[in-house]
Amino acid sequence: MAFDSSIFEEYTKWVVTEIEPGFIHVQYNNPKTLNAFMEEDWRAYHHILEWLDSDPGTNIILISSKVEKAFSSGLNLKAALGLMEGKDDWTFENKKKFMYKHIKDFQDAIAMPARMRTPTIALLNGVSYGLALDIASACTIRLAVEGVKMSIREIKIGIVADMGSLQRMTNLVNNKSKMNQLALTGDVFGAKEAYELGFVSEVVPDLKSGVERCIALGKSINGNPQWAIKGTKDCIQYMVNGGSHEEGLAQIAEYNAVHLVGGISAGMPSKL
Repeated sequence: MAFDSSIFEEYTKWVVTEIEPGFIHVQYNNPKTLNAFMEEDWRAYHHILEWLDSDPGTNIILISSKVEKAFSSGLNLKAALGLMEGKDDWTFENKKKFMYKHIKDFQDAIAMPARMRTPTIALLNGVSYGLALDIASACTIRLAVEGVKMSIREIKIGIVADMGSLQRMTNLVNNKSKMNQLALTGDVFGAKEAYELGFVSEVVPDLKSGVERCIALGKSINGNPQWAIKGTKDCIQYMVNGGSHEEGLAQIAEYNAVHLVGGISAGMPSKL
């Protein structure tokens, strides 16, 4: 079935396009706030990715910004501060339950790429604060544009980052001392530091060439059999999430046995 972008027209700050069959580009476009997220924005993000992952035709997703100055400046603080309005007469317990549910829903939305079987590529550019790193850390592959300004910014506004960067980035980077330093200071760091930390795999000159590089990368992935793409993503994600070596081997033995018996040889190239 052909891809139909009109499905996503209700999400007016999001642009969802097909690069080629199986390869989808999801772009956030909220320039007035440098791509800050309100609740409606992260819920839209969740719904878009959920729909794409459930579509049997989707093999790979590129997540980027249409705003040259920012991937995301983080959470829209003005909107967030209004979250408890009209609840002054609530008990502490009811307020806590409400906030806990809100945080868990938000976490589930941002963690969607880590739960999906479809791999994702994130391209970080410009201002990439707070929520930007939560989003990127849940993605499969990350690239950064030169001049990017990254920060685990939450501590600067007096809160603990709670959307996944502390949990996921800590598993992804190769220097835990530096991770602690960045998280506890909220200092800004750039593409070179992110590359040296192992947080991003490549650094690109600008947003335009970055999108071009990500498209080339995505097309290379998309050219492989879908069952192998999604199986590989599952295997690595399981280990990133702290899975055991032995259980990982058992899972892939089961998965490959099903697909090999199902007749993979008929579609295999003559040379590897």
